[in-house]
Amino acid sequence: MYRKERAMDEAGMRTVAEVFRDRDDFLITSHVNPEGDSIGSQLAVFYMLKKLGKNAVMANHDPVPDNLKFLPGTGLITRGLPGDLCPGTVIVLDCAVLERTGKICRRPLEGQFIVNIDHHVSNEFFGDVNWVEPGASSVGEMVFRLAGELGVELEKDVAEAIYTAIVTDTGMFNYDNTSRETHRVAGELIARGVDPKAMHGKIFEAKSLSEIRLLGKVLTTLRLEAGGALAHMSITRQMYREEGVDYVSTDEFINFPRSIKGVEVAVFFKEMDDTRERVNVSFRSSGKVDVNVLASRFGGGGHAQAAGCVFNCGLEEARARVLSEVKRAFKE
Repeated sequence: MYRKERAMDEAGMRTVAEVFRDRDDFLITSHVNPEGDSIGSQLAVFYMLKKLGKNAVMANHDPVPDNLKFLPGTGLITRGLPGDLCPGTVIVLDCAVLERTGKICRRPLEGQFIVNIDHHVSNEFFGDVNWVEPGASSVGEMVFRLAGELGVELEKDVAEAIYTAIVTDTGMFNYDNTSRETHRVAGELIARGVDPKAMHGKIFEAKSLSEIRLLGKVLTTLRLEAGGALAHMSITRQMYREEGVDYVSTDEFINFPRSIKGVEVAVFFKEMDDTRERVNVSFRSSGKVDVNVLASRFGGGGHAQAAGCVFNCGLEEARARVLSEVKRAFKE
């Protein structure tokens, strides 16, 4: 029987591999506002299950960002679940808390077996099986090792999906979560046909005019507070409408306030495209403030220097609550 424990080691990976071999029908999902690690890991896990002869579907709360649609298989990721779908096993990737899957977790999960694969230190171990490794750069790095445990040979398309997961979650290997193991895995993926230069161009250098103009609008909202230690900016649904776009990747936007000299905490507020009021909040820290702690106060989580949460309220209320907590953290 599977071990229901807080597995943070090779035993956790072996338990997940056992689940993959033993069970047959899977749903693979990840967090709201998906990015490279969530999408790349989903595609890789989907491929691995198919290689094992399993039934699998992929679904997320939000659509695949435009800059990741070049990855083969992204067209199979649905937004939301078909009404009659009730898979026996739900694989949740890159989520510290189950609620971060959005409307996917709001569907009844009673009786379904949950596999939790994550690398966030704030993970709540909500699964029947939990494989959590805070030391891993990304879920993609973990999935690469899982493929080896399962004996699944990675073809070029899947290697590119995993490379995407790693290169985006490490900030092109610039973040503190980059390790010797991260570079080893990246090297293995390159050996399988991944072209780093081509991948960088597809992920980071294929922006539309609307995306650049959208960034310009967001930068006009940039503000400094707390003597320049706090930087924050926002994107609204109105900005999307003005540029005639529904959904584009904004993952890189927070790098701008984060890069300002003297900034210790950067915050990016993003109005979601739901009809009801919802705001996604991203945090980045220079290291002096643990933003995982900040995000956890609002039901979110992540890492000490990168975290996030979601508010079910308007933008102004979310901004006031978050900035108040950040300023309080500076005093603490």
